[in-house]
Amino acid sequence: MNDIAPDIEQQPDITDSETPFRHLHPLSIILKSTSVLGRNIILIGVLYFSLFDQNIFYTSLAALLIVALVIAITTLIWSRFSYQVSTKEVRIKSGLLNRNNRSIPFERIQDVSLEQKLVSRLLGLTTVKFETGSGGGEDGKLDALKLEDGEKLRDTIRDFKSGNTSSEAENFQPPDLQKKPPLFTMDNRRILIAGFFNFSFILLAVLGTIAQNLDFLIPPEFFDPRNWIETVSGVNGINGLSMTARIGGAIVAIGSLIAIGVLSGIVRTFIREYGFRLDQVDTGQPGFRRRRGLFTLTDMVMPIHRVQAAIISTGPVREFFGWYDLKFQSLAGDQGGQTDHSAAPCARPEEIDPIISETQISKMPDDIEFQRVDQAFWWRDAVIIWLVLKIAALSLGFFLHEGFFALIMLAFPLIVLSYLNWRHHQYAMTNTQIFVRSSWWNRKLTILPLRKIQTVDVSQSPLDHPLDLATVTIGVAGGSALSPLKIMDIEADAAKALRYRLLPA
Repeated sequence: MNDIAPDIEQQPDITDSETPFRHLHPLSIILKSTSVLGRNIILIGVLYFSLFDQNIFYTSLAALLIVALVIAITTLIWSRFSYQVSTKEVRIKSGLLNRNNRSIPFERIQDVSLEQKLVSRLLGLTTVKFETGSGGGEDGKLDALKLEDGEKLRDTIRDFKSGNTSSEAENFQPPDLQKKPPLFTMDNRRILIAGFFNFSFILLAVLGTIAQNLDFLIPPEFFDPRNWIETVSGVNGINGLSMTARIGGAIVAIGSLIAIGVLSGIVRTFIREYGFRLDQVDTGQPGFRRRRGLFTLTDMVMPIHRVQAAIISTGPVREFFGWYDLKFQSLAGDQGGQTDHSAAPCARPEEIDPIISETQISKMPDDIEFQRVDQAFWWRDAVIIWLVLKIAALSLGFFLHEGFFALIMLAFPLIVLSYLNWRHHQYAMTNTQIFVRSSWWNRKLTILPLRKIQTVDVSQSPLDHPLDLATVTIGVAGGSALSPLKIMDIEADAAKALRYRLLPA
């Protein structure tokens, strides 16, 4: 976003005569101020316990001054923010000292999504987010528009990109999605099932964040692991317990962590997936419309032509009960900039097939033959795991506490896991698509049309050279740079041959 000189607004604007610049809804001042105050509420506690020495009068006065300052600044920012929707672009003017004048042509906008947080839903407001694909994630947004204005803006942009004339756009009536059968929905029971499989320690992370911000109330030795080791070792009650009791206590502690993880996963999934509904959009550009969220309702449309690959994931327990998660890798950014769009978070195979059939991706043939990678995938990692844990156990056991010698026991489950990952790392090809399986615990099947492949790299690490192995990395538009699609540890000649099959000269 480039800074524009202050006098640029005095210059004639060729689009000013078409539609005037408008401000956001005035309630956006309250929404923005509440959001800022909510993120900094802990500052009041810090002032109360530290600077003002628990004096309620001075703390209340400071809180009122902070509230007044936030509202004043937010109001000033609101007054200096305006937008214009013409027939071909959205223009946004913003900035207090450095004025920014930004144009977003409709033809560059790849995706428009609506987002409603809880308070916004109660007030009938929405946030419109634009994604142009220039930097990943959203490239512009309009906060606190009326819901009907946000939906109209989204439909206007979709009509422009689909080639509808202005008269067609004016006469266009959006379909009633409640009367049209959805492609996929999730009731509360299905969301609860999905939550059981979405293990998470987000609750512990929240508690850790709170503790970190309130560290002035916690003794410094609380964060010293050596203090905990000495405390636990010196407790007579623990020293007097039998080995069976100690093992039982450890099992209870581990069970408590698992229970917290399961509960956190359920809560997190329920908040994110509540009211999940996936519909097919036939007007304008064909695509999928997804609505979900308990506190923050997101409403986005993913054009089908932007879908790059289908990803079907599951796990050993989920697969046993027949539950799978379907995602589409897309050029359009999801909320938070993610390019893997969840289309069916907890579905049966018979529910997934109709969704995939709406794209240009074919489901996996029943008689397809997968090829495993070289066994060095697991035994080489097993050697490294054993050596690293052995060195760590000996070092920590001698210098800190003898209990660290037990670290060597972690090698056995990790080696078994590496072996299972090798058995599930496979690939197969047809004339039009490649299928790649990976991982044992987080099982993933990626279905990628060959026409969507952008690059294919064949690389060898220092550990690959002696074994004449290589890794094939497949680049896809919109794919993750941190976790690209890989086929690891195959023979070097086979890797080169696969590269030419994927990208023929």
